[in-house]
Amino acid sequence: MIISIAATQFVFLSLGILALNVLLAAGGYAPNVASKFPDLAVQLGRHGLWMFAIPIAWVALASLCERYGLPAVARVTGVLIAAGIFGVFTYAGSLFF
Repeated sequence: MIISIAATQFVFLSLGILALNVLLAAGGYAPNVASKFPDLAVQLGRHGLWMFAIPIAWVALASLCERYGLPAVARVTGVLIAAGIFGVFTYAGSLFF
């Protein structure tokens, strides 16, 4: 179960970063040109790769939770993190429209 939740988190992150970078490129974003783009979208698009540490840390903590007999805690937090990732990237993408 940990692997499937972690894979979902990685997929949401990958697709979110890809979608934001496509929206930024389609809008003519360039790092050295002053323009009006949503700050959240720019930050997630440029520095979103650091967010891959979140699923990695969650896998480590979920493994500890399962070892100590708390698999429900690991599953609930994993699903909440995946939903949070999806929500943040959906919100950042909606700022373009």
